[in-house]
Amino acid sequence: MTNIFCRSPHIIAVNNPLQSGSKVELFIYDGGATLPTLPTYTLSKLIPASNNTDTSYNISPYLREYITHLNFNNNYDVNNSLTPYAEWSFVKVKSYSMIGGSYVLDRDETMRVFDGYGYYEDGGNPDLGDILLAEGTYNYWFDTANSPSTIPAHSAGIVTAYLPRNYTVYYHNLSSGGIHTISIPQNEVYDLYRVFPTWYGAGNRMEIYDGLNNLVWTSTFLPKTECRYEPLNIDFINKYGGWQTEFFYKASFENLEVTNTAYNLAQTAGYYYNGREGQRAVFNANGLRKYRMNTGFVDESYNETIQQLLLSERVIWSDGIKQRPIKINTKGIEKHKNINNKTINYTIEFELAYDVINSVI
Repeated sequence: MTNIFCRSPHIIAVNNPLQSGSKVELFIYDGGATLPTLPTYTLSKLIPASNNTDTSYNISPYLREYITHLNFNNNYDVNNSLTPYAEWSFVKVKSYSMIGGSYVLDRDETMRVFDGYGYYEDGGNPDLGDILLAEGTYNYWFDTANSPSTIPAHSAGIVTAYLPRNYTVYYHNLSSGGIHTISIPQNEVYDLYRVFPTWYGAGNRMEIYDGLNNLVWTSTFLPKTECRYEPLNIDFINKYGGWQTEFFYKASFENLEVTNTAYNLAQTAGYYYNGREGQRAVFNANGLRKYRMNTGFVDESYNETIQQLLLSERVIWSDGIKQRPIKINTKGIEKHKNINNKTINYTIEFELAYDVINSVI
């Protein structure tokens, strides 16, 4: 089944040389629902000219309306934990050519939809695969005093993946060589924990095999201890449309930025004013909490992670047991290279995505 990553355009082309027009029907539903009887959207248009019968539709904006990421659903120790259905969906696409005044079915296809995107270099309609995290080596914060089972900020994060029945997930302990295995019981999108719960001190290599025992994906997750600072746990929706957890290990700083509106105050006593009353006052006073955080020394390959973080539209700071929505304020970075800079560190600025004083209406 094809995947659609709907932050990039997904074009449905209908080009029958005999057609005078076309239409596309979209049946959008989440993984926990059934195919709707009537189309969610119907799009139609006439051909541009008799010698140009090409008609095309960008369906991504309609699909994205049905995907939300309200919370980061951390999975610490649950095998085969399902991804919330609100975070992805199915779409059945039926396209028709209008020939002789009647619509003739041209295409009938069902696809999965994720809130990801392709780069310009990937070309049109890129399918980024079923596993919503790039292969690689990832660090997570480890401290013997941490409690990842109860405090999400201490967790190593998840890997979101569509896995068919009979796929197998292996965890290989990097110290003892022990193996933990998870068998996939049904075709679903899963939130797989990155690190087997009792192996946080050692780390593990995670491998996913298909039903024919072919390796389809692997990554390594390594513990990293920070003795001086308390790392910040940042969860964001990456280019694949899945949650990705990254830690900023070094110094962080907090600032308060206050805004208000000033006005000239009319003295209550007129000419014989009260000097303690003042001549000017403010209203609509509120504030924003802003932060600056540092990655610590990273490899050149971390450039891609930083790029995806800055391009993300949904970012959460896991602060202890709280999830705080944030807005990344950094608009540009210099992508460092190891050959030029042996000690690569990135500094990112963000602010809490809400006012200090509650002003929600």
